[in-house]
Amino acid sequence: MKIVLLGAGNVATHLGLRLLQTGADIRQVYSRTDLSAKELGRLLHVPHCSDTNLIDKTADIYIYTIKDSALSEVASKVQAPKAIHLHTAGSVSMNIFEGYANNYGVLYPLQTFSIAKPVDFSQIPLFLEGNNEYTISALTRLAEKLSSVHYFLSSEDRKKIHLSAVFACNFTNCMYQLAEEIVREAGVPFEVLLPLIWETADKVNYISPKEAQTGPAVRNDEQTMLTHINLLKDNENARNIYLTISEQIKELHKK
Repeated sequence: MKIVLLGAGNVATHLGLRLLQTGADIRQVYSRTDLSAKELGRLLHVPHCSDTNLIDKTADIYIYTIKDSALSEVASKVQAPKAIHLHTAGSVSMNIFEGYANNYGVLYPLQTFSIAKPVDFSQIPLFLEGNNEYTISALTRLAEKLSSVHYFLSSEDRKKIHLSAVFACNFTNCMYQLAEEIVREAGVPFEVLLPLIWETADKVNYISPKEAQTGPAVRNDEQTMLTHINLLKDNENARNIYLTISEQIKELHKK
């Protein structure tokens, strides 16, 4: 099936490379930024464009990897109503395509993507949704080529998956950033935390997150927590985060 990629950022790059790896027929890359479209087009060895009027109208599948707020606008300009239109967003209903396409759905990869960091796409869980049997059948075939793990899920349940990913990934990475600032204040490089980070992540392969919880909050060590809070006296946001998460840990471990 002929595929057009709409978007040229992190998700589009990794998805495009995986599609190329599986032998998919990628016909074009579109991005509103010409430089981004050109770079991904060159990487995938396909034509590119930055004008919606120049989007190839003959593709069988259009995969939208653009920001959520632009989905409706771009979908309205593709003008290929008989093709399959798929977006990759975690918290957007597949019905965003209603009125623009007859066949549409979702191909949401549960992973954090950065262009500079390779990932094994074949192991990424894909969450799928289609509005009819034709779309579901084509989407299943596509997903099976991309990854060994895929689930069909409603738009409402996919939102919960996306929310869980924000806690597991985005918020966790923010904690890394705060931790980096604190260790650097002590004159120590962030790398000293890496063994701790690896072990924390690895441990949940063997025991539940609840069982894996350690630290002063789960021990109800008020003196240590007070020491930490005093160290954060000049950083109100970090102090509030510390207090909120500590209270959450206490609450979770009452159960």
